[in-house]
Amino acid sequence: MTTEHLQKIYLLSDVEIYEEVVNFVRDHLSTKVSKAQLSGLQNAVLAGNRNEIFRYIDNRLARNTTPNDVRTFYHGLKDDLNSLRSKVQEAQFVDKPEKTTRAQDKQLNEKINRYIYLLGKEYIQHLIAEYNYQRILSNA
Repeated sequence: MTTEHLQKIYLLSDVEIYEEVVNFVRDHLSTKVSKAQLSGLQNAVLAGNRNEIFRYIDNRLARNTTPNDVRTFYHGLKDDLNSLRSKVQEAQFVDKPEKTTRAQDKQLNEKINRYIYLLGKEYIQHLIAEYNYQRILSNA
């Protein structure tokens, strides 16, 4: 990963992703997502790959005891994280040659997923911070 790519990640994080997170939190602030769930989400991020984040979200959605508003929260989060693929493509983190072999396609997808993870990590860090901040403000 180049310095230029890191700069793009931080720029996207500070501008676009942060704004999306603020809107997401505003729309879901009344959702009763517990601190333990947010902590679990943070732990999924710390696992270091995109699949762990989606596995955590899917596990939350698979629970029969999950209230509808929390399900809506996780569905929205999953949609937002899935949209990061287009940000990776728009920011041109990965060059895709016209003709590739299956092995090259696999490598390319691994690179793309790595950038999706890095942007998703930024998204979730902003989400947890903003969610906690807004909760504090609403209780003040």
